[in-house]
Amino acid sequence: MACSWTFLWLLWIAMVAVLLFFLRGPLKISESLESVSATSYFNNLTPKFYVALTGTSSLVSGIILIFEWWYFKNNAGVEQGEDEGSDNEESIDNPKTVPECKVWRNPMALFRAAEYNRFRKETNSEPLTYYDMNLSAQDHQSLFMCDEDQGRADYEIMQVAWRERESEQRIQTARTALAINSECASALVLLAEEDTETVAQAENVLRRALRAIENTLSTYSNNQIASYGQNGDTVRKRDLTIQTYIKRRLAMCARKQGRLREAIKGFRDLSREQSLSTLLSVQDNLIEACLEVQAYADVQNLLVRYDGYGTSCSYDQREPRSAAMSYTSALLKVRAVAENFRCPSESSVRRGLSSAEQTAIEALTRAMEFNPHVPPYLLEIRAMIMPPEHFLKRGDSEALAYAFFHIQHWKRIDGALQLLSIVWKDFVPKVNKDTHAFSSQLESADKELLPAWHEQSAFPQTESTLGMLIQTFACLAICILAVLSQQVPSSYGEMLRQIVTSGVQMYENSMNTFSQWAPNNIIPYLASKPVSVPEI
Repeated sequence: MACSWTFLWLLWIAMVAVLLFFLRGPLKISESLESVSATSYFNNLTPKFYVALTGTSSLVSGIILIFEWWYFKNNAGVEQGEDEGSDNEESIDNPKTVPECKVWRNPMALFRAAEYNRFRKETNSEPLTYYDMNLSAQDHQSLFMCDEDQGRADYEIMQVAWRERESEQRIQTARTALAINSECASALVLLAEEDTETVAQAENVLRRALRAIENTLSTYSNNQIASYGQNGDTVRKRDLTIQTYIKRRLAMCARKQGRLREAIKGFRDLSREQSLSTLLSVQDNLIEACLEVQAYADVQNLLVRYDGYGTSCSYDQREPRSAAMSYTSALLKVRAVAENFRCPSESSVRRGLSSAEQTAIEALTRAMEFNPHVPPYLLEIRAMIMPPEHFLKRGDSEALAYAFFHIQHWKRIDGALQLLSIVWKDFVPKVNKDTHAFSSQLESADKELLPAWHEQSAFPQTESTLGMLIQTFACLAICILAVLSQQVPSSYGEMLRQIVTSGVQMYENSMNTFSQWAPNNIIPYLASKPVSVPEI
């Protein structure tokens, strides 16, 4: 709407001019101007005319003021960002205008051998992209390697193993490291991820890796740490990170095999270590496990602890940290009113919405504004695939990572998906220029994370400015024609005939011009067969 008002006024003036031109005969404008002079016309005006003119101008000014207030209320932040960036040639990189597309590790990532490879064997389709697996290799190198590993043969071999592109080469290299050191925890982690056929087998290998890393940590002494040099404490921190990673994967194994209490206890123990748990996003695993046992009070406490989701008013002004946080918060609010939407009828609509229902709808709307790709997967409108190992916040990859594990929690609450469907049908995203730029960046970045055979979800588009202008002018034209048919019915028919005659004349003139410009034999020339050219 920023650029539409100028065109709206210009086209309105043009329409008025065209209308006066066609009505010059019925209204006898030329005769009136000739018979009455300007001086006598203004001398005959009464005070009532000036009162009506003043009131009309005040009304028009008030309407314009209301539209200006509405426009600046909804677009003041965008214009401020444009003004600040106009003085800087690098304003396109300003995080206030275009958010950064940062790739995040999926805390709920599946086991590559026990789950992803099984899907590949069954469907003959690659569930992961090389870009996604390369990011995982970089994550493993940063978590499991350090600069003090030089001179240790097993860890040097594992540095090569994480960089290998093919899975078979990584597995073979890890086995070589185990041949040197049977207690190499990094090699055991790699084999658990990529060389096991079931989750139970992966759990057994991870338990062996946990015993190995705990033995390594228990043998540390001050003299041994000092032997690594000035950064000797880096080795211990690295081993603690490996221990935390293994414990988190063991808790995930317990969750996948139905041992929910054991999984929740493991996630809670890890969440007490703030630095490492935040790095690995253990809170997402804990929230999902608590939802599985329907411990909704614990889930609410976790939301307040990790994302500030409480009953305070500051929640409305904050942006959620992830789709899991925003949609889980919405699910808790929907759960309180879901029974009213099991079988929505006309009576429930007529009685209006209660405050709790309005709060639930507002929470769903906020969640959809953060990531609008989630509802089609929860409502099973779009086909779901296995989630990637990394995702982009507010992107299709994050929607898959959330819906793949949380759709069962929505189905468990009767009426939750019905309310989600109602809100999704009426959802209109707040889209501006920066949102379009950000959504296009997300879509292009998601193509690198999601397999090529997946039909990527697109950001919902609002009605274009051109369509709004066409509807506005069509409405104005219909109003003008209705007024003319009521006021001057006899002249209205004559005007329509004149418009139709003018249109026919314009069409005939354009066809005559085209026929004069085009050659007379253009149709036989196009219908003739091409002449074959002999080869040289």
